[in-house]
Amino acid sequence: MQTEDIFRSANERIAEKARELGWRSPIPFLCECSERLCFQRLELTIERYDVTRSHPQRYLVARGHEVTGALLLEQDDRVAYVEKLAA
Repeated sequence: MQTEDIFRSANERIAEKARELGWRSPIPFLCECSERLCFQRLELTIERYDVTRSHPQRYLVARGHEVTGALLLEQDDRVAYVEKLAA
């Protein structure tokens, strides 16, 4: 399993708990970059997180961080959205 997939799995559990608790404010997710020692937090609403997750090859990373083999789709001042290219 790739590093970004491990962080993505952790974020899935965070999102699941946020939904369970009915959180509406921005939720702290983990950066899903390829750097295994990165623990930067990204605050997103559950709705924005779900939009990213609606595409199975998309990951959220801190601005300037990378996912090996991914293309930058969009970014704001804090978060970048990338998509892994098919192997």
